[in-house]
Amino acid sequence: MQATKTAEVIVVSIGSEKIVAEARKAMRRLKTYKKDFEPILQVYGQLYDQYTVLTQQYTASGYKYDADSAASAGSKKAPIVATLEGLRRDILAYATQLGLTPHGLPRAKTSTVSKAKNSPLAALLREADKL
Repeated sequence: MQATKTAEVIVVSIGSEKIVAEARKAMRRLKTYKKDFEPILQVYGQLYDQYTVLTQQYTASGYKYDADSAASAGSKKAPIVATLEGLRRDILAYATQLGLTPHGLPRAKTSTVSKAKNSPLAALLREADKL
């Protein structure tokens, strides 16, 4: 865990490695983990860690949604809000691909299980064993 101080606010990063370890543990429990997923898990962990830090900063700012802009007459979304929205979308997309959401779990289980069972090499070996 890493703590940094920004504008009189202490921001605590739980670290991407801890997030990756928790995701890996969940995937193993759900029987969807493969070592091939490690690069995707690393990106997922980094995104989730960034989201955690920025959410703390946004909370500390009092949830300031509008950015003060003298150039525009209307209100403009604060950059941190746009960043949080983008990170939230990306995290959800990665979590779905890894089978960590209700929507992604059935697809992840189907793809990991069916590929192993329907492998052409496995079918050939089964046929060879019958001879």
